[in-house]
Amino acid sequence: MPVTPIAAKEKIQRDAASKLKVSEQNNHLTSPFITNKHQIIIVGAGLGGLGAAIALLLAGHDVEVFEAASEIGEVGAGIQILPNSSRVLQSWGMKDALEKYATKPSQVNMRHWKGGIISSMNFAASAAQYPGTFYWDFHRANLHKCLLERAVELGARTRVNARVTDVRVSRNGETATVVLQNGERHVADLVVELMALIVV
Repeated sequence: MPVTPIAAKEKIQRDAASKLKVSEQNNHLTSPFITNKHQIIIVGAGLGGLGAAIALLLAGHDVEVFEAASEIGEVGAGIQILPNSSRVLQSWGMKDALEKYATKPSQVNMRHWKGGIISSMNFAASAAQYPGTFYWDFHRANLHKCLLERAVELGARTRVNARVTDVRVSRNGETATVVLQNGERHVADLVVELMALIVV
């Protein structure tokens, strides 16, 4: 059964000032809106936390990642990177590191319980609509490992056994203090919480 590609309803137009630019120093995307370097704490070192760390480091900020577990790692099974995600990962300079762990599927078939095909999609044909993108599959642990290595390479500081129990915003709203279970306090310009639960 042929599958009709989904057409974009409307192309987004951006002015030149809002577009990301490639930095000549380290060949990554930068934003014209970021002019100050901020101290940022990210709570949670999963896929989301490390992805946020990479994006913020590439934008020129100072980032520390706090993880409650005794080691930074990922559990789970497979995960698929779609064209939009592949574009982001490439802008973070990760294509070569990821490719050695990638499985490159050619097609997906969705079947009903009797085995007949309900729908199918050719990944190469779909990705071709968005030049330079791809569909890649990974074991979550391998994707996580690559994200962690890239974050550290860019200057992220990581702390394990750092369970956050509270975040307190200053009276003027300009800083926030992260309180750890062991009583330590850490002040930042911004705190980004990317874990399932802060235990109080």
